[in-house]
Amino acid sequence: MAAFIYIPRYLDEEQRIRDSSNFCIQYREFLQTAENWNKLGDTAQANGVYNIAVDLFRKGKCTRVH
Repeated sequence: MAAFIYIPRYLDEEQRIRDSSNFCIQYREFLQTAENWNKLGDTAQANGVYNIAVDLFRKGKCTRVH
């Protein structure tokens, strides 16, 4: 029974560590920048920055925000 409780907590902690990595911090920043470019009407720039964000998301195994 203790293993069932410990494993999710361990996995949650591992995800928190990944989410505080440079990859994940930059992922969220690039995602916000893409949204800002989109609001300004520059969809080409927004798509380029969004693609960078998705790449960082994959590399960092971040919690999905997009």
